[in-house]
Amino acid sequence: MLVPTEEVVLPHLPERIPGYGSRGWCRVEYFIFISLAAEMRGSEAQLYGIKRDGSLKQYPQVSVSGEDQMPSQGALSNPNDKALVQDLEDTMIEAYGKVIVEIMCKAGAGGEVELYSKMIRDCHMEALCQAVNKYEVKGLFLARNQLGDAGAEAIAAMLRTNPFLTFLSLGGNKIGGAGKKAVREAVEGREGFRLVF
Repeated sequence: MLVPTEEVVLPHLPERIPGYGSRGWCRVEYFIFISLAAEMRGSEAQLYGIKRDGSLKQYPQVSVSGEDQMPSQGALSNPNDKALVQDLEDTMIEAYGKVIVEIMCKAGAGGEVELYSKMIRDCHMEALCQAVNKYEVKGLFLARNQLGDAGAEAIAAMLRTNPFLTFLSLGGNKIGGAGKKAVREAVEGREGFRLVF
């Protein structure tokens, strides 16, 4: 992906490119092509900024971490585009989450699966629980995602019948008291099970 600029010196992080990184529609482009498509393909996309003199700066590692970097949080010249950008972002995250849980659980079959800060939401729980069971995952790291009580309750339901999972990390999500209680009750009495909120 190539980002044209009028800059003589480009910043270290691509989201700080003036006139690009802060704009909502540019973030959509960046979000889809760099973060989602590349990760789902299992390869890193290339991002370059073109300086005023025509030389290129390659950004070696590109990621979107944190809700403040999402396309819907970017600046829009037309405020009416906010809902459209939000809908596009939600649609992409929904598709991405279902694919990434399958890919990561398959790769970590019989062991640990790292889904830290992968934008996993409650809407991904059916795919996640199926993949965890299918690939007999033993350790599941779901910290810093976007899970709420409904997601925690889906995980609790899976835990009641899953004999393989022995470690679960859920810290940094939006899980309230009811969701935490459901998960704790689901693993209560399971010897050696480690649960982290």
